[in-house]
Amino acid sequence: MKIKRLLMFTLFTLIFFACSKQDIVNDTVCGVTNPVSNLPWLNKFTEKMQKGDYGDCSRCVMYLEKYNSRDILVVENFPDNCVLCEVRECDGTYVKFKDFEENQNFINNLRKDKIIWK
Repeated sequence: MKIKRLLMFTLFTLIFFACSKQDIVNDTVCGVTNPVSNLPWLNKFTEKMQKGDYGDCSRCVMYLEKYNSRDILVVENFPDNCVLCEVRECDGTYVKFKDFEENQNFINNLRKDKIIWK
């Protein structure tokens, strides 16, 4: 019985410390503070997501990522994967990857630790 308790305690401890912390970013993003309010395209985009103009976005999350030393905004419709995600530059245009491999490398290395909008 003691072994079972010890195993359960160990399991919960590992799960607790393995979870990454996700913070809503208060830093400067794309050269502005509070990018959802201060970037006009992003303000309109998030309003449309809230209204459901892009379908069910109840689980959508927007993360700040770095790519080639630039701020990049990644919107995931399903926070568990990036099958249906958008990758945007600070001006709202889509990030252009040179090929599929570069795109997959970017997706596979997402940190998802800085939330811009949820």
